[in-house]
Amino acid sequence: MGQDEGLTRDLPEGRRRPEGTPPQSSPDCVKLLDAAGCILRFNESGLRAMESQGFESVRGRYWPSLWPPQCRSLVEQSLRDARRGETATFTAECPTGKGAPKWWDVTVTMLPGVEQFVAISRDITAQHMADLAANRSNERLHSILNATADVLWDIDLRNGRVWWGPGMRSVFGYAPEQIGPRMEWRHAHIHPEDRDRVVDSMTTAIRNGDVTWEGEFRYRKADGHYLDVLDRGSILRSASGEALRFVGVMQDITKRKAAADRQETLAREFAHRVNNTLAVVQGIFYQTKSYCSDLDTFAEKFTARILALAAANRVVAHNESGANLEKLATEQLAAFIGEERVTIGGPEVMLDTELVQALALVLNELATNAMKYGSLSSSQGRASLTWRYEREHGEEVLAIRWVESGGPPVRTPATSGLGSKLIDEAIPGAEVHRDFNVAGFSCSIVLPRRVLDPYSSVENLAAAS
Repeated sequence: MGQDEGLTRDLPEGRRRPEGTPPQSSPDCVKLLDAAGCILRFNESGLRAMESQGFESVRGRYWPSLWPPQCRSLVEQSLRDARRGETATFTAECPTGKGAPKWWDVTVTMLPGVEQFVAISRDITAQHMADLAANRSNERLHSILNATADVLWDIDLRNGRVWWGPGMRSVFGYAPEQIGPRMEWRHAHIHPEDRDRVVDSMTTAIRNGDVTWEGEFRYRKADGHYLDVLDRGSILRSASGEALRFVGVMQDITKRKAAADRQETLAREFAHRVNNTLAVVQGIFYQTKSYCSDLDTFAEKFTARILALAAANRVVAHNESGANLEKLATEQLAAFIGEERVTIGGPEVMLDTELVQALALVLNELATNAMKYGSLSSSQGRASLTWRYEREHGEEVLAIRWVESGGPPVRTPATSGLGSKLIDEAIPGAEVHRDFNVAGFSCSIVLPRRVLDPYSSVENLAAAS
């Protein structure tokens, strides 16, 4: 085989082919080898396929020596297998006499009754290249599927079967044996509150002749939790409009949705805080005015209180590394401490940034409410903020307490607004209790040890206890 496999001798017209001579009409390369594996005959069509220079150049040559070096051991093994009575097969690359690369599917067998081999080589170059291209395409597709953080899916609408991409494991955590092959499994994992809406919208898109579809819903993970997903699909139809396949991609938008919700919440809290700040400024204005007999004194005290309020707001907006609780309380309540109407006190406690910001919002809300409706709305009213370490149900906690006195009679509000919700929910993991005692409003905030920053050390807790 290869460039040395040469031409066989032409037979005179009408002459019968001797026993053992390769058939000349075969489209494959057919060779007759002696017991040692040397070439005896070669068919004409095989010579043309091999673009050989002539049979005489390979007559008597050892057939394996005509193959590229890296293939020779494979060819010799096929002869040994055939000598044992087996039919040997292999696939290998061998160039033609003009150097054209070709791939061959080879079968080697020993003729019965004589010690001669027949080697038949079929040109499979076109098929091999097609397979190679398909494999490369599949490898690229596999790489894309593994690289994407999305979940690809393909529904055969004629039988309801679904193919899922690797994202079903990487995103949702399902092992292959856990994934159902039908649409019913797909729909069953949509959140019950979203399921009917999503299934109805998909069905409507298919029925109405749409070619695209989109939906946003919650989809269940293997661990039972749900992810927010954005699902988009294309409906492939026949020439008559029949829906054949539904192909799409499901994208995890849980973090993006949470960020958007958080942004919306922050925007509402900011608007609420601005309103509170304006109310506080108004209260400061009128209270300062009531204590001042001349304009210069009023300007001095009012300006000092406004600056203190601004300093408190900066704690929320710019704190990056945590803060001491006493410093936070002092800056946040400076506008109200003024003429000893608010007192603060407690052991040293360090808080991380998120806790600082949340507690600052709560303190501002408590002080604002006191200014609007509680003790600080009266010239005789007072308020105190204290904190200490305690042990509650065997757990170490930080107890913070806000107490008002001397103000107008307290009435329990009929409804809870955004301010109340902020006090109750702004600090993750905290227990908040509000008491609308007629003599004065009070609020206790209990922070479990796990909520506090590591700066609040065991030694501090032991010393304070």
